[in-house]
Amino acid sequence: MPAGAGSQPMHENMLSGNVAMQRLTPAERLVAAMAMRGTPYKSIARALDKSPATVRNQLHMIYRKLGVSNRTALSCALRTDD
Repeated sequence: MPAGAGSQPMHENMLSGNVAMQRLTPAERLVAAMAMRGTPYKSIARALDKSPATVRNQLHMIYRKLGVSNRTALSCALRTDD
């Protein structure tokens, strides 16, 4: 029982990838998926026919919705365990 109790706080503080992904719009999901792969703003913008500023703004909105502050944390928040 102590082992399970010790792992509870971590689970309570982390969203499953599926739940986190549901918080995003379809457009944000595309941007998030590309950002998680390390794709630069300009490349995401080119691929999605958007301006780099739009992509940057969408990524900041994604961060706010998921309570993260960078791409590494984004990847952790959206990671799913298969």
